[in-house]
Amino acid sequence: MSPLSSGSSELQPGSVSRASLAIIGLMFMALLSVLGLWLGSSYQATVKRADAQVTAASKIVAANAVWLNSLARETLHRIDDSLGSNVLSADAERVHDLNAAVADLPPQVTAYVVGADGLTLFSNNPRTQAMDVSDRDYFTRLRNGADEYTSDLIVSRLTDRQIFVVSRRLERNGNFAGIAAIAFNADVLRPIWDAVDIGPNSTVSLIRRDGKLIARHPEPPGPVDMGGYVLFTDYMRKATAGVYRSYSPVDAQDRLVGYRIIERTPFVAIASADIGVLMQPFWDDAKIAALLIFFAVIGAIAAALWIQKLIRVDGLHTRQLAQALAANQTLMREIHHRVKNNLQTVMALLRLEGFEPDVVRRLNERISAMSAVHEQMYGFDQFSGVSAVEFIPSFVSTLVNVHGQSVTVSFDVENVTIAPDRATPFALLVNELIANSMKYAFAGREAGSIRVGLRSGAEGFAELSVVDDGIGFDGDTDSPGMGTRLIKAFVQQLGGEFRFVKDNGTKFTAVLKIAD
Repeated sequence: MSPLSSGSSELQPGSVSRASLAIIGLMFMALLSVLGLWLGSSYQATVKRADAQVTAASKIVAANAVWLNSLARETLHRIDDSLGSNVLSADAERVHDLNAAVADLPPQVTAYVVGADGLTLFSNNPRTQAMDVSDRDYFTRLRNGADEYTSDLIVSRLTDRQIFVVSRRLERNGNFAGIAAIAFNADVLRPIWDAVDIGPNSTVSLIRRDGKLIARHPEPPGPVDMGGYVLFTDYMRKATAGVYRSYSPVDAQDRLVGYRIIERTPFVAIASADIGVLMQPFWDDAKIAALLIFFAVIGAIAAALWIQKLIRVDGLHTRQLAQALAANQTLMREIHHRVKNNLQTVMALLRLEGFEPDVVRRLNERISAMSAVHEQMYGFDQFSGVSAVEFIPSFVSTLVNVHGQSVTVSFDVENVTIAPDRATPFALLVNELIANSMKYAFAGREAGSIRVGLRSGAEGFAELSVVDDGIGFDGDTDSPGMGTRLIKAFVQQLGGEFRFVKDNGTKFTAVLKIAD
């Protein structure tokens, strides 16, 4: 009986097919597990980064709110001092003193002095008209005995702009004499919004501790009372600062909100960012994962079909071998045995050869370096040697362009000739230096520069220098990588010495024997 016809000791095509599909399935499940762990890590990192962003932004808003509060209080105090004993007096010296008191105010800020009857007496804005503010909270609260008051968001009767007002009670001889007031335009928060830079659809706000909105950028449609909002009913009762997610009571947008109660002021500082913008890095990773899964599914289906095809072809070949073995069983048994061993060896090699893309790329670069030497010699009839001034710029520029980075390359190469038997190790050395710079020197950067020089010396020696402005490497490592070991080997092959210097980047210099 032919060995191929004995079903007890041979793997049947069906079992091979099931085993192959099981392996593909296990590999696919492993890929899903790795992607799941990666996405989980990406989500946690994105959430932490988002919390840190809005927390930092709320601190910036709080710092500026402290400055605004100090500016208002100090200016109001100076106005009070400059008015003297008679608030109603309007002599030239008094007006000069009042102007000096408000000289340092930003353009978005207007100062007023209002008499006891609620009519405007003085202002640092010459276009301000006399106006009755006796019905405004920032006036009535002080008339009723409060020393200072910060209004919520109101609309100016003079400019129709959204403003908030900080006011101070004026007393003379124990009697109410009027108020001094500082009015801030709502756009005073615009520079703060620009500074925090937490993406489109973000907001910065100042809220009074009773929940009344003081100012916001972008500006709201009108005054807002947030006293019944979750920030005041829950979060602020638990902590003076924090981060939470909620829909805005102003525009119903889903945002991550950082808040901070500012001590010794009436302000609560708010910075909020759109959840979609903050979580975009995670969604970008999710898209990459989905693409990987899609291609993995396509690859798995293609592999399964290919395996089925191979099994069918192998079955056909097996039947053909069985027919041949029937005619010359002894000879064909020996041939079958050797063919089977060879096929098993090939399969084992294929399983072992798990080349990584980076390994393939580096091998291709090194092979290209050797090819470039031959191209230079035979392409330009330079059989006696390679012209450095022609070879190095062309070769290095090609290496840099392959990496696709915005790196500027400059050359200082003398017209020397590299001996044919030294051109290949020289090219491989330059390849390793440029490859290392492109791979490590400019990590996290979009641009950089590399300078390559070759200066001739005595007795066939020359000095090679490769300098980049990257992160710097001094060559001092206990575990040198493959690139560093190859550099050392090529320098030794060229009978030279080298060193790395870390100085605003990496400077490699070597004295090499390039000519006989």
